Amino acid sequence: MRSRHLILLFIFMAVLRGIAQSPDDCKVEGDSYINSYFKFSYSWPAMLKPYDTKALNLPTRSPYDNEFMLFSARQGDEQYGIIVLAVRLNAVTPHSRGIRDGADLLDRIAIFKPEQHAVIMSRKHFTNAAGLVCDQLNYTENGVPTSAIAAQIGTFLIVFRCNAKSEATLAEMNKSVVALRLIK
Repeated sequence: MRSRHLILLFIFMAVLRGIAQSPDDCKVEGDSYINSYFKFSYSWPAMLKPYDTKALNLPTRSPYDNEFMLFSARQGDEQYGIIVLAVRLNAVTPHSRGIRDGADLLDRIAIFKPEQHAVIMSRKHFTNAAGLVCDQLNYTENGVPTSAIAAQIGTFLIVFRCNAKSEATLAEMNKSVVALRLIK
């Protein structure tokens, strides 16, 4: 009898492990990135193509399990494009008291070093059409139009960092990010 219970317990645990989700639960379908863990869909502009996040030489996960690289897309072979990551809110690490919200994250991003030659162009807080609370910072870094947009989903921020050749291209990228949709 006891062994039967152990076998049932192992089967139950195996089933749970098989259906457990992680931030990496995603797919690219057409021109959309769909993340079933965070329950959102992002459609990128036609000038971008998905780019393997491993080729970016950036960590895909934080050792503190509070940041996760999700997706990236580039303009051809150029350095311009979008990087998407998830940041757990209020996750205390040895290096941080934790990020409280999108505004707090943008405050930290907006601390530039002199050699970055950064100029803040605009900053806003809004709710998008899907009801997501968003914060956006547009700036130039060494003359390159750049933005950071954070949308809160549950206890995470989904953060988009965009950079482009021109302000018009950046505006198109930003428009695609602001159109972020929730899925079921």
